[in-house]
Amino acid sequence: MELATHQVVKGSEFKHVMVVMDDTDAGGFLFAYEKVVGGQAPGKSDLKNMEEGKETSIDRTLRLLYVTCSRAEESLALILWAANPGAAIDAVKATGWFLEGETQGV
Repeated sequence: MELATHQVVKGSEFKHVMVVMDDTDAGGFLFAYEKVVGGQAPGKSDLKNMEEGKETSIDRTLRLLYVTCSRAEESLALILWAANPGAAIDAVKATGWFLEGETQGV
């Protein structure tokens, strides 16, 4: 098994990829997976940056998610650690990114 951070995997490919999405270590401003799926509302700085046409934590997170997900050759698993798992799973399902049965909550 090979483990790597999202900074290291850019340009690499792997047969199987598991992306662990946890906002806790981000300090709340670099990236925000729960904001991307809609489990958490955008913050004041995100709203201000959207209004001004500037990059938001949501933009950075989407870019990071693309980099990590596009490394998978055969299979991809996404694990989202969320403050409110019920709201997060509902928000994830609402994105339309996944087929019926591809998402599950705990």
